[in-house]
Amino acid sequence: MITLGIETSCDETACAVLENADQLRSNIIASSLARHRPFGGIVPEIASRHTLESIVPVYQEALRKAKITQEDLSLVSVTYGPGLIGSLLVGVSFAKALSFSVGVPLIGVNHLHAHIYANFIGTRLPRSPFIGLVVSGGHTSVVFCKDGSFRELATTRDDACGEAFDKVAKMLGLGFPGGPVIEKMAKKGDPTRITFRCGQFKDNFDFSFSGIKTAVLYYIQKCQNIKKEIPDICASFQKAVVSDIVRKTITLAIQKGVTYIAVGGGVSANSYLRKMLSKEGAERGIIVLLPPREHSLDNGAMIARHGYALYKAGKRSDMRLTAVPGLGM
Repeated sequence: MITLGIETSCDETACAVLENADQLRSNIIASSLARHRPFGGIVPEIASRHTLESIVPVYQEALRKAKITQEDLSLVSVTYGPGLIGSLLVGVSFAKALSFSVGVPLIGVNHLHAHIYANFIGTRLPRSPFIGLVVSGGHTSVVFCKDGSFRELATTRDDACGEAFDKVAKMLGLGFPGGPVIEKMAKKGDPTRITFRCGQFKDNFDFSFSGIKTAVLYYIQKCQNIKKEIPDICASFQKAVVSDIVRKTITLAIQKGVTYIAVGGGVSANSYLRKMLSKEGAERGIIVLLPPREHSLDNGAMIARHGYALYKAGKRSDMRLTAVPGLGM
């Protein structure tokens, strides 16, 4: 079975060809990140225009690299939310037109669920149930996954963790996106030098990163030599955010009695998060699944993999499928 995965939720335009659940034939990504960098963040209009310009050549390259024609497709899988409305509409419209013209089924995929399924490209799903952790620029969520369903256990009340990385990097004049540059600077700093804390709630394990962002701002304003202190600020900030995510995720996994945690989203590429989550999990007999770094960021392969799973479970979408930018877990 040949599945085409189409991902256009934000600044990437991606198409992938997946054979069954395990053979990734192609995974093509065109990013508009360079166009957004001068503005210090994602500009929705630029993202949607880039997607409109890129979708056809990216699709054609995905077929070419997979050495197939569109008549070989068995299923079209596409992100329909959450994300930027303009970018999503381009992808959904293209997918519906392709599905109709070729005469193959259409599956709409939740982008957040697909990030978890990035772990299962070429491998079997772990025994149900398991915990899913999505950490990205727009989302921070812990979900309980059972028999193909997803129930949110914890989410962010304000900034997502990736958004906090971007904003702190901007405060420090390190550019955009913030995650990679903060991770790089943190390796030169002392994570115990400054005490930062993330927000906590008495009755649940929800996340809050707006307070730590403000604490970093106040610390910067008091610095006598900010350039000298940047590595320590980055290391201390990263440690606080990662420790909060790891502690809450592991605790929820223990409470639910699961032995697997599947992680996805752009922040899952962070080496410190990968190290600490794997370490804490191993100490408690919990297996932490982490996608290859090339599948951590938005890509068509994860959309194809989750779409394939939905199709096998009997799910289908029709031509009424449309973009849902505020789609939740």
